[in-house]
Amino acid sequence: MSETRAISTDHTPDWRARADCRRIAAPDWWFPKGTIGAKDRAQAADAKAICRECPVAMQCATWALDQRHTDGIFGGLDVGQRRSINRRASKEQYTDAQVADAIRATWATDTRDPLVDIYLNLTIQRDHGHVVWRGRKTSYTVAGRDFTPAQIAFEVGYGREPQGHVKAHCGEPYCVAVEHLTDGAMRWRRDHLAAAA
Repeated sequence: MSETRAISTDHTPDWRARADCRRIAAPDWWFPKGTIGAKDRAQAADAKAICRECPVAMQCATWALDQRHTDGIFGGLDVGQRRSINRRASKEQYTDAQVADAIRATWATDTRDPLVDIYLNLTIQRDHGHVVWRGRKTSYTVAGRDFTPAQIAFEVGYGREPQGHVKAHCGEPYCVAVEHLTDGAMRWRRDHLAAAA
């Protein structure tokens, strides 16, 4: 008569089972498609904010650092932030406690861009890809700089200051959809390419 023995297994629950991301949003929410557009930047900021309220944020962040994940938001950190922490940790031979301190420091300094907040709070998505500004002011002061709504949208979408006047080329009144905006440098380049053709 053969006898089978029970195999002992670890009954410690996996930290991932307690992660908020498993209950709050679809998995692709944690993987914005880009880093330049207003929508992707806002998605990343929102994902990070959710992560940082999660009870296992530190475990998730350290796990992603150990695994050297090259995409997505893990533990409230994006790829660039994880890369920066890993670079410093390798160079300065961080202990586990120093890695945790670096994660906390990154969380403390990572705030959403105020231009992204203004853009998201004062725009409405319309049909045919148009985004309409619904704010009443024609100028907004952010960090000591004055912006028109089109300049805010341009800088949020392209990640750089516009050169010259920003205009919507779609013809829709008050449209600030990033893909419908050009600055003076873009129009100059377009006109010179057309003239050369």
